[in-house]
Amino acid sequence: MRCLLCQIPLEKYLHKNGYWIYRCQNCHLGQTDLKRDYTKFVKEFYSEGYYEGDPTRSAYADYELDKPLIVKNMHKFLAFISDRKPSGKLLDVGCAFGYVVEIAKSRGYDAYGFDPSSFAAGKASELVGKNRIQEGTIQEVTYPKASFDVITMFDVFEHLQEPLADMKKLATLLKPDGIIIIATGDTRSIAARIMKRRWTFFIPPQHIFFFHRKNVAKLLHLAGLKPTAWHKVGKWLSLGYVLHLARTTGESAIASWVYTRIKKTPLMRFPLYIPMKDNMVIIAEKGGKQS
Repeated sequence: MRCLLCQIPLEKYLHKNGYWIYRCQNCHLGQTDLKRDYTKFVKEFYSEGYYEGDPTRSAYADYELDKPLIVKNMHKFLAFISDRKPSGKLLDVGCAFGYVVEIAKSRGYDAYGFDPSSFAAGKASELVGKNRIQEGTIQEVTYPKASFDVITMFDVFEHLQEPLADMKKLATLLKPDGIIIIATGDTRSIAARIMKRRWTFFIPPQHIFFFHRKNVAKLLHLAGLKPTAWHKVGKWLSLGYVLHLARTTGESAIASWVYTRIKKTPLMRFPLYIPMKDNMVIIAEKGGKQS
């Protein structure tokens, strides 16, 4: 394996969930060795269990029950662009159940979304209408070029197997003055450095690439995009979701014990603000130099 950005051989970094994560010794870009066909993988992996607490998925405890907190986080992310693009046509990449499309519409956007999961895309279609949702990966979906004012990618960027090619395609969908907003993990955050292999973003196989500010800026530049603003954010999460992550990617037996005892109680939905700020939000516009 070679670094997507530096084209030098990657070195083994850590082994988790049966997969190796490799890292570039030059730019420190991390990458999971998926060893599977990506298109088939995403269609199989992001099924009901991914959203409903399957312990082999290290994902959501109950995505639908967590909707109020998910929406709260998404409103915060959209607030970062409200002064630049308060309205217009918006595309949500990896839209899951369509919550971003729904709240973007409520904020005045003409919003659309797509997701590779047939389960998620079906849920999204029920919520916002079939005419607003497509099923497929970035390379599979079809939209007119230069048709969107805003493209959102919240907790999606790290799931892409070909992020440079994918960002190049998304750049073609932006209007000349359009912007893209991305939320992903920061491998140079304090949380990542302290937690190491137990950091919540180190979740192979679904998380494939692992970024920090410098290498993500380089990738966006190569895709024809120019980062113009950066934010570090905390997030609202339910107690059930926190425990689910801790028992899976955090490898905590204590969290697993607690989770099983509160699973069917209202405590699962107890809201927690996690101020770790290991999430970075990037706003970019057209203006980079494509490779």
